[in-house]
Amino acid sequence: MKIEILYFDGCPNHKPAVERVRDVLKEEGISAQVSEVNVPDDATAQALGFMGSPSIRVNGLDVEPAARSAREYGMMCRTYIVGGRREGLPSGEMIRQALREAQPAGAGQKSTRAPLLMAGSVAAAIVASFCCILPIVFALTGFSILGASALFAAWRPYLLALTFGLLGVGFYFAYRPRVADCAPGSACAMPSTRRSGRLALWLVTAAVILFAAFPYYSGAVADFLLSGGSLGAAGRTVQASAVAHATFVVEGVDCAACATAVENKLKAVAGVRKAAVSFEHKKAEIDYDPHSATPAQMEKAIEEAGYRVRKT
Repeated sequence: MKIEILYFDGCPNHKPAVERVRDVLKEEGISAQVSEVNVPDDATAQALGFMGSPSIRVNGLDVEPAARSAREYGMMCRTYIVGGRREGLPSGEMIRQALREAQPAGAGQKSTRAPLLMAGSVAAAIVASFCCILPIVFALTGFSILGASALFAAWRPYLLALTFGLLGVGFYFAYRPRVADCAPGSACAMPSTRRSGRLALWLVTAAVILFAAFPYYSGAVADFLLSGGSLGAAGRTVQASAVAHATFVVEGVDCAACATAVENKLKAVAGVRKAAVSFEHKKAEIDYDPHSATPAQMEKAIEEAGYRVRKT
């Protein structure tokens, strides 16, 4: 990073400008060399585009964005607009914004607050939907969820509150008003890092909503992942002259994905012709061949899926 302070001899604000720049560099944790450029005469002022003493440039750009388009050069004392007033020095915030604008991605002192808030909100949204994600995962892997789904379902309201609370804090930091020491709409007022941070925040918000709403479309996902290509026992030809019916109360079924996972376990039982599980009514309705399957086998299948069951 190239930092220049242009001045002429006798300028009372030359040294204070150097000190202010160095103070801001220290606060930002940026290591950079500060060059002091003496402007001896009007010809040099014109050649350098000197807008008055002191002028501060970062990578060739003036720290005051509103002055970058000016073409009035010469040997004169310079003033800056700070808090609606004209002062002989740019504010520390104006210098800080110019330094941050010039910083390459990832360099200098980078706040991790926003990334942590966004990562935390996504993680909380995912965990909040574990009640419907776990049945699919465990059904695909063949393990039992051992009541974990019910546990996450109980915690879901608190996890969602945490999710949107973190997002709310993230939006506060992204959109909170800042003291503007430069022209509205300029790079100083809206640095590229802040614009990209806001874009990332909105993308994360979309992801959070997608994860948080998973229970509402989990049935379609479960049908696609668990039912596709596998008809189970329901698709087999059962040699039986009679069909029996059994109804079970299934506790802990909180979403369509849970119901689909239980249905697939039941359909895998030999002799089961049809299985329908309703998460709204917490019931499993099963048609089966009494010569090939028993209610005890169905109860065991439901328990293996990780849910408590009792026969009505």
